[in-house]
Amino acid sequence: MLKTSIELDTQRSTEMTASDIGNNEMVIKLKHDLERFQAPIVTAYGVLTWEKKYYPVVVLGGISVAYFVLWYMDLSVITLMSLLALLTTISHYFLLWCLDPPDFILDFFSTKMAGLFWNIDNDAKFESVCGQMYIIKESLAAWYQYLFKERKSTGLVIVKSLVLLAMAWIGSIVNNLLLMYLVTLLIAMWAGLQAKHVFKKLQ
Repeated sequence: MLKTSIELDTQRSTEMTASDIGNNEMVIKLKHDLERFQAPIVTAYGVLTWEKKYYPVVVLGGISVAYFVLWYMDLSVITLMSLLALLTTISHYFLLWCLDPPDFILDFFSTKMAGLFWNIDNDAKFESVCGQMYIIKESLAAWYQYLFKERKSTGLVIVKSLVLLAMAWIGSIVNNLLLMYLVTLLIAMWAGLQAKHVFKKLQ
């Protein structure tokens, strides 16, 4: 049986070596675009991949507290979306301000201080993260091409319809906030589970 384009694109992305990813023009452009955010990205990557033993507890606790607050406040959908948009806007502005502070703040600090917080290991981690982000982006693009632009067989359309109906049914009988909590938890813990080879140990 011939492989579909999504399988070929995903396989091609996962088979790229570290050298191929590092020399890829798109990865280099991505590194340049994210250069200002490299310190927060490397820190977040370390937390999500459980570089320290207590990081899983931090991730689990942070997500649980956030969803508990949402559950306790019992906000409407419009209010929740508005507050999330407001929080995103303020966080983005604050992050940009911290990464590019005014000159009068920079005068208090020596540029040599940057060496205390950034080294060769962090640079290698940043390049690795950019490579992984590139692979994810390519995989999502391949899935989008496959799901929305390629012609589907009748059987596949029926299967997709049944899966979507099953998801709609589950969403109607299970609390949606609980489902979002479980999905968010799975996404946040996935990188750490893979980094610690938990799935291989269970086999």
